[in-house]
Amino acid sequence: MVEMLPTAVLLVLAVSVVAKDNTTCDGSCGLPFRQALQGSVRVVGGQAAAHGAWPWMVSLQVFTYHNSRRYHACGGTLLNAQWVLTAAHCFRLKKKAYDWRLIFGARELEYGSSEPVKPPLQERFVEKIILHERYSPISEANDIALLKVTPPVVCGRLIGPGCLPQFKAGPPRVAQTCWVAGWGFLKETDHKMSPVLQEAPVSILDLSLCNSTQWS
Repeated sequence: MVEMLPTAVLLVLAVSVVAKDNTTCDGSCGLPFRQALQGSVRVVGGQAAAHGAWPWMVSLQVFTYHNSRRYHACGGTLLNAQWVLTAAHCFRLKKKAYDWRLIFGARELEYGSSEPVKPPLQERFVEKIILHERYSPISEANDIALLKVTPPVVCGRLIGPGCLPQFKAGPPRVAQTCWVAGWGFLKETDHKMSPVLQEAPVSILDLSLCNSTQWS
């Protein structure tokens, strides 16, 4: 099931589900079990993250029914026990909730695995996919989505919610350092994503530069 919502409604929903959650993930947000390591300044490559450094990191995996295999496709952020924030472009091809499985607490992924997920990892279903109503697959504008998780996630040392910005907070400053994490490519020429969660500090770029032909 896919719904479409405008930016204001989508963000208010994201904030409200975090603020009003009374499940096992209602504690402090943004607290890693292990501090992120110092590493590369590039997104491509980066370095392997320590287990527990990014407990809100979620692996969105496409599920194939004919052989019960799971394939990592996108990353997401755990907001609370029932909601995950991710990108709308992840659902261009696989638009149905039943096509997806969510893996929590993972550092290493086995692409195409059919094995049951073992503790402390947790596997969950997607109950609902909510895309921004003005998401454009051409320009990638409004590339944001929410996933409702079922059954609720149980938080612990290796699984915990990330933080959303304060309601009145402005965008990050240009040249400000931020961290990114994900199961991305180790090299720009790679055709297969890293099986180990990667992390890297990056600098915020001006939006006009990102949208210009100078950036590739």
